[in-house]
Amino acid sequence: MLAGSGAARHYGYSSARVKSMESQILDQKLMHDIINAKDVSTILTMLFQTEFKKDIEDFGGMGIKHELIDFALSRNLARNVSKLVQVSPTTERKLIRSIVGKWDLYNAKTILEAKVRGIEYDAVAGKLIDYGVYNSSVAKEIMREESVENIFSKLMLNSPYRDILGSGLEVYKKEKNLLHAIGEVDKAYYKSLGSVITGLRVIQNEAARIIKMEIDMKNIMLLIRGKVSGAKFQEIGSGLIADGNISSPELEQLYNGARDIDTLVQQVKIYDLKDATGVYKSTGQLLAFEISMKNQIFRSSVRLLNHSILSFGAILAYAYMKEIEIYTLRIAINSRLYGLSREETERLIIWKAE
Repeated sequence: MLAGSGAARHYGYSSARVKSMESQILDQKLMHDIINAKDVSTILTMLFQTEFKKDIEDFGGMGIKHELIDFALSRNLARNVSKLVQVSPTTERKLIRSIVGKWDLYNAKTILEAKVRGIEYDAVAGKLIDYGVYNSSVAKEIMREESVENIFSKLMLNSPYRDILGSGLEVYKKEKNLLHAIGEVDKAYYKSLGSVITGLRVIQNEAARIIKMEIDMKNIMLLIRGKVSGAKFQEIGSGLIADGNISSPELEQLYNGARDIDTLVQQVKIYDLKDATGVYKSTGQLLAFEISMKNQIFRSSVRLLNHSILSFGAILAYAYMKEIEIYTLRIAINSRLYGLSREETERLIIWKAE
């Protein structure tokens, strides 16, 4: 890791730009007000006073239709992701591109899921992030294909994710099960991050740990879903992703030693899932666990940003903070649209720096 004048020269410009971008992320009070807003119109009024104003104006301003709000949020994320790559030091752009590649693959998975469910492009366009190799215009073209196999092939054509998507295609050809195929895509993506984690350990170990926390989240969600379905570890173990903070043998021991979800999550030390368990018991929604873990990754990212000004960690932390800001806004807006409980939402969405 660079120090002193070396870090200042290498990260000075990037850190200044990222700090400026970070200052635009919604603060604790505003996010609290948004989560507790009485309706979507009130949320839009608040967002119109922030950097989201431009994105809302692009889709109709204060008269924006509710179904277009996702478009505005996705546009904002795409714009900031592109800027983040551009302001990164040239020697580390490959690293940051690998990390934000999950948004390319998010688009690819959204396209595939839409095809299986028989959903047209217009119905999912707002969920797509207009960024990268599978931006909105590319997605619209690919979705004209008539089969899942053809869509996989189109997604793989001249793509940096050819091998990752290819592993998913092989699973789909054998099983005709898109859920399993997407699981294989996720596994292959995170496996590809192994070299990134190794590189980050050299640059900054704390930054590597944030990515490893995300891998842990994926693995823990796999175990939770396994418990819900009553599966044996042998049936789900192949879906685990390596290189997390919790090793595969530890995960196996954790799973086999738990009789139910309660005892499983109690044994997870890297995340505090007590509140998530309470919400799950009252709603039956497994999403409670994912929301809780995402927000804990957010808090770790905030600490990293605050303590690693002249470092790659500041760039990485912003990427996670921005992603979870958009994720939180979507939860808050959907809570108002569908009449979900504000109390339960607020228990999980903790928006503050520590």
